[in-house]
Amino acid sequence: MKKGYHADNSDSERRTNSLTDGKLNWLRSKIFLSLLSLLVLVILEAKTISAQSLKPVVFAVSATDVSASPIFVAEELGYLRAEEIDSKIVVIRSDIAMKGLISGDVDFASSISSVVKAAAIGAPVKTLINFFNGSFFYLVTKPAIVSIDQLKGKTVAISRYGSATDFDARAAFRHFNLDPSKDVKILAVGGGPTRIAALVSGHVDAAILNNIEKIPAEKAGMKPLLFTGQYLKQPVGGLGTGVQRMTDRREEIRKSIRALYRALIVMKADRNRAKAVFAKRLDVKPENFDAIYDDAMRVFLPNGEIDLADLSAPYEDARKQAATAPPVPLSALVDYSILAEVRKTVK
Repeated sequence: MKKGYHADNSDSERRTNSLTDGKLNWLRSKIFLSLLSLLVLVILEAKTISAQSLKPVVFAVSATDVSASPIFVAEELGYLRAEEIDSKIVVIRSDIAMKGLISGDVDFASSISSVVKAAAIGAPVKTLINFFNGSFFYLVTKPAIVSIDQLKGKTVAISRYGSATDFDARAAFRHFNLDPSKDVKILAVGGGPTRIAALVSGHVDAAILNNIEKIPAEKAGMKPLLFTGQYLKQPVGGLGTGVQRMTDRREEIRKSIRALYRALIVMKADRNRAKAVFAKRLDVKPENFDAIYDDAMRVFLPNGEIDLADLSAPYEDARKQAATAPPVPLSALVDYSILAEVRKTVK
């Protein structure tokens, strides 16, 4: 009997222990789930508070291309957010961006040639940081054209008159002793896709395309004849803003410039991180990245400043169009004081 009693008692203890373990496991699970729910709520609340503390800042770009790449790098790598900036990147025509800059609807414009042209005739805007001192454009032609001389009497597509594509085309033709106002017909047709379509369809004989736009043109059988960015120094990409904003919101501007300067540093120093951003934001395929990146580095400005002489193309074009505008020296087109402050603190 004692043996039977001990066996029954052991079974009872095992059942009791099993029940106790089950209750403990259930209790632990409930506590864990409660803590997990609390943690999720804390994280969501922190994110909400963080989002509410960010300052919306509008960056106007004329295209999603290499000229604006430092802005995309600064956003993608979190540099703008680290400065409490909720970046709003909008793609709009550069002339509309200028109106927005002056009205205050746009905080920064990246089409620096347009900023320079506006400042050259007295508009209250200035360039604060530059990305490149030349373009990434190519003169792309029909496959039968193998030399620039063959374009004499032919039609060449650009985006619009007074744009970087226009300046590049004219500089390239002058370099090869062709008069761009007499020997060729330069036709403004619009954005990259429109220029590609005009070239492929045969409506024009050549087009100025950037190093991303030329890829589909090549696939369609067109021929990149030469890299036009080598024939003219001009401002391409950067940040320009209104003069009043520089006074009223200087700290906000400093934060934006600091984020963009950090982006310049990483673009120069870390090719792989640039590659990831180019793939995600500019839709650059891995097999095309090296050529596109190398083109950009040819004209890259790692310190964010451009020689004043390199502003001449847009400056002189603007002065010709507004001969009665008051005199404006080249030095008045830029203000690098905030950039200089940033460079002392960012390494």
